[in-house]
Amino acid sequence: MLGVAPDDQVLEIGCGPGAAVSLVCDQLDNGQIIAIDRSATAIKRASERNADHVSSGKAVLHHLDLAALHLPGRRFDKVFAVNVSTFWLRPTGPEWSVVKEHLHGHGVLHLFYDTPGAGRARQVAEAVRAALSRHGFSSTTTFSASELLFGVRAQLSG
Repeated sequence: MLGVAPDDQVLEIGCGPGAAVSLVCDQLDNGQIIAIDRSATAIKRASERNADHVSSGKAVLHHLDLAALHLPGRRFDKVFAVNVSTFWLRPTGPEWSVVKEHLHGHGVLHLFYDTPGAGRARQVAEAVRAALSRHGFSSTTTFSASELLFGVRAQLSG
């Protein structure tokens, strides 16, 4: 669903143990993924899992919260997060500012969620879309056949 191109610059928010980092790196040639997580344990596991990608420079992992990310002049083609509630559960002014600052004008934000029921999925999807709209994004939502999994694809409006 990300459609990673070989030269893409990618940011993963909340990388956990690094499974997606591995999958993205397999698609990159000259591109790079920066993955962040606020859990030191998660970054340690992701670093171990992706030691070859880290040593090659395809993957860079940081132990930090999204609000603390500051990479002056760095822009990403794709930014994504899996099961990160920051974008719908609480007010997130600083986090939205960081995403907007680091997303290319043509860049795409992907937010993926796995919910315990179809009704909950619809509620979360509505909350995510509303938050995106409040912060200047237009979005589309795609549900899996089970309707428990969904992804939201968003771009900055205008």
